[in-house]
Amino acid sequence: MSTEVAVKEPGKDVATASKAVATRKPGIYFNIDIEDYHSGPGVSKSGLWTIHKSTPAHYKYPPVVEKTTTSQGIADFGHATHTAVLEPEKFERLVYRGPEDRKGNKWTDAKEFCKLEGMTLLTQSQFDECQVIRDMVHANAFINNIITGGKTEVESSGYRIDPKTGVLVRWRPDFYREDIGIMLDVKTTESAQPEAFARSVVNFGYHAQEAHYTDGHVGLGRPVNGFLFLALEKKSPYAAALYELPPSIVQEGRVAMERATEVYAGCLKTDTWPAYPEGVQELAFKRWSYELTDAPIDGEE
Repeated sequence: MSTEVAVKEPGKDVATASKAVATRKPGIYFNIDIEDYHSGPGVSKSGLWTIHKSTPAHYKYPPVVEKTTTSQGIADFGHATHTAVLEPEKFERLVYRGPEDRKGNKWTDAKEFCKLEGMTLLTQSQFDECQVIRDMVHANAFINNIITGGKTEVESSGYRIDPKTGVLVRWRPDFYREDIGIMLDVKTTESAQPEAFARSVVNFGYHAQEAHYTDGHVGLGRPVNGFLFLALEKKSPYAAALYELPPSIVQEGRVAMERATEVYAGCLKTDTWPAYPEGVQELAFKRWSYELTDAPIDGEE
């Protein structure tokens, strides 16, 4: 039996669409499971960023990562943290405070209960930590007003046909307020200090994410009047800061996405996913590489 999800398409009323389809019509879909989203059709920002920073081969043939108890625990805590921050009123209904640790029959029973109820299972300490994070973030009146006011959408999934290449692209914003056209994304970080987070923007492609998500929504006729990043520190006191990016760096990210999309489209057409160039290449070295000898004058090599 297929699971039905709501889909909102420009100019149309809410309809239904199956999760199991091989492709998707352009639109905003609700309640698509995160694993179904990642394994489903279309190329995402993270896929395009991999092509941009590495090669098409790195996108097409990613390393197989085994899901362990530890990695699942980290993923569950991250999901629960998003719920606590973005849907604070639903936290205690969607997240279950389990035993002190993940051992024995108590944990097994709690896991089975959560599976039946559709809840995220956390240890007692993780649950309590999520509540602290929720309260710290929402103590900021400005952030609280954005998240708790108006008509909100949390983790909807967008799909559209890229107008230049004709390929299906997808995106999944953490949070969108339809009434004011504000998109918000939560980023956990070691430091929410402005200079530190600016480095994270460039290193992890957050500027490309803003361009990809914004262009996706606007392409479906949904306004994006602002894009905010909520930088949330991973450790106590869980300090948070709200940032927006200047248009110039967002345009840099947009060009990266456009070029990567063109490469992706070419790979799809020929079904070839190259890695590094063939043949022998000569390496280039910065001047600081030369400690014992003089660096060559520009143009000598």
